[in-house]
Amino acid sequence: MTERRGEAGFSLLEVVVCVALLVMGSVLALAQLPALARASQGQLLRSAATGIARNAIERARAAAAYYPAANVADPALRATATADHAWALTPAANYVAAVRVHRAYCGSSTGTSVVSMNVGLTYDAPSDTLTVAVAYPPNPCKVAVQATVSLTAQLAPASYAPQTQLPAAIADPALQ
Repeated sequence: MTERRGEAGFSLLEVVVCVALLVMGSVLALAQLPALARASQGQLLRSAATGIARNAIERARAAAAYYPAANVADPALRATATADHAWALTPAANYVAAVRVHRAYCGSSTGTSVVSMNVGLTYDAPSDTLTVAVAYPPNPCKVAVQATVSLTAQLAPASYAPQTQLPAAIADPALQ
């Protein structure tokens, strides 16, 4: 005679309990998606504010790369005139930039809207530094609350006369 052992497998009750646990876990995970999307949009707004600040610094560097046209002929005068970039940059300037965000997560009926970001530039001529501060809302649902990203850069000495044509392809020094 052969001895009969318990058959391997799952009972119907075990399968139902397992499926119920999976469904409950999935529902709880899906309930967290809007909060995760709002949190990621906050990081996207911070990244956008940082990008706006970097863009402002790069535009200032591009403007500061040229020395005044009146001082092109005399190298000695050029050195003193380009000791700082006060001739090209104002001591303080402000403007508004904007970013388009998805607002449906905030309970709004509109899919996207524009979030304004105030940009403030401060140029310190004695140290030849430019500071850019961008105010942004860390929570896209509460734009009244603002945080700030600040970047500071020292500007390089002016090295090109106005209207100087630069080569289109500049080799990356790291690759040489």
